[in-house]
Amino acid sequence: MTRLPEHVLKLLRTVAEHDTGDGVTFQVAPRGRWQLAEHTRSYAVLARTFYPLTARGLLEVSGDSLTAPVTITNAGRACLAGGAR
Repeated sequence: MTRLPEHVLKLLRTVAEHDTGDGVTFQVAPRGRWQLAEHTRSYAVLARTFYPLTARGLLEVSGDSLTAPVTITNAGRACLAGGAR
């Protein structure tokens, strides 16, 4: 498996910190970004940042075109716990 870039790992860690089992909600933001709705400091990432994580089964993204509930999978938690990149 190829290494994940640091900004992609940061997204995985952020979702893990905020996901208590029901997932977290990201909302559409300007310039191709998604913003974490529950984050007090307006955490936002480019939409393409999700692709490496969903392709590896580390995050699950569902929802419509304006909001996206995101949950971390068991594989995502294992990746973080093991320090794997």
